[in-house]
Amino acid sequence: MESNDILITGARIWDSDHDVIAPHAVALRIRSGRIFALGRDALALGPAETTIDLSGRVLVPGLIDAHVHLELDPLLRTPAEQLAVDPAVRIFAMGERARAMLAHGITTARDCGGGAYHEHALREAIDANRLPGPRLLSCGQPLTTPDGHCAFWGGIVRSQGEIERVVARQAQHASDWIKVMATGGVFTPGSRPRDTQFDVPSLAAIVAAARREGLAVAAHCHGTAGIAAALRAGVRTIEHASFAGEGGFGTDLDEGLMRELAEREVWVSPTVNAGWLARAVDASGAPSDFFRRLSRCLELQREHGVRFIASSDAGIPGVFHHALIDGLRALQRYAGMRPVDVLRAATCEAARALGVAGETGRLAPGLSADLLVLTADPLRDLSALADPLAVVFRGRWFEPAALLAEPGGGSPG
Repeated sequence: MESNDILITGARIWDSDHDVIAPHAVALRIRSGRIFALGRDALALGPAETTIDLSGRVLVPGLIDAHVHLELDPLLRTPAEQLAVDPAVRIFAMGERARAMLAHGITTARDCGGGAYHEHALREAIDANRLPGPRLLSCGQPLTTPDGHCAFWGGIVRSQGEIERVVARQAQHASDWIKVMATGGVFTPGSRPRDTQFDVPSLAAIVAAARREGLAVAAHCHGTAGIAAALRAGVRTIEHASFAGEGGFGTDLDEGLMRELAEREVWVSPTVNAGWLARAVDASGAPSDFFRRLSRCLELQREHGVRFIASSDAGIPGVFHHALIDGLRALQRYAGMRPVDVLRAATCEAARALGVAGETGRLAPGLSADLLVLTADPLRDLSALADPLAVVFRGRWFEPAALLAEPGGGSPG
């Protein structure tokens, strides 16, 4: 649907400041892709170019996934397999992943790393309405150490001078964020998640170089020492924060560090994804060791006031880009969060963390018209997010089934 003046009537609207959706309908006016007015103000403007009666429906902001990798194919299990994909095939597939994300209600996503800036070209194609997909914030090549986690993407640094040059290179490619691999990871052969890759001075140098370019830093951190180093260096988001020790994820919990995380203006992006649901129980149906460790890790962080934002790490093996909603359900289960708090993590809180709160994340006048039309209340059951009747992005109306049925067109050109 293309219209510059849309009046939506009859729907109940979630105000992110409240824990429940008000029982009465509120009119919403969209003009030139933005929310122009709500309530009586929306009606007082007179007839609209297009009026849509959504009686009995619920409107919530479009979802935000704070950590994806559009370049990665979740069906491939190793970096070698990923790198062997023909670039033209990869670029087309990235467009199709973006299309599927939008169809499943994701209207904003931060791409946390790739090797060839294909995600930047995709961002530009989406912004120019050449391809359907979410608003993208792109990190470019993550900074890492020689043979470090994701070194195959080209962001290797060995010195202060190389830090300056690699950060500048990301800025020259119009990256929106800088990503650093503060610890090792699972995906890279020979890398261990608990191992620290940069000390505090090096991470502080990365933060300072990014700041000179007007950019914030996201730090991949599994090991507890790496989390502490990244926090004290001044990064804005901590990715994973799994407090990994010698026994694996969630085995080196540090409550003092958790309190410090809560006290600083930093957000944890825990990358809880759909795969965690299957790992919650063992063969006997009892809570698994993985569930006990990671649930305790997340619950403790919440108890100490750490701010979470929704993220999935989509693209790693088995984690599909459109499956954020199952990840939200997993976050609710593991962290013991209320649905409303999970939804805030995927909307207004994520927008604050990513620096786009003045553009999206809430349903308020002046913001981009990014919203989902639902048949049920997601504050009662997050599963209501799984089948939106429509996804509105920048004021454009998309029906998910029709969007997914569109032929090809996945290349940004």
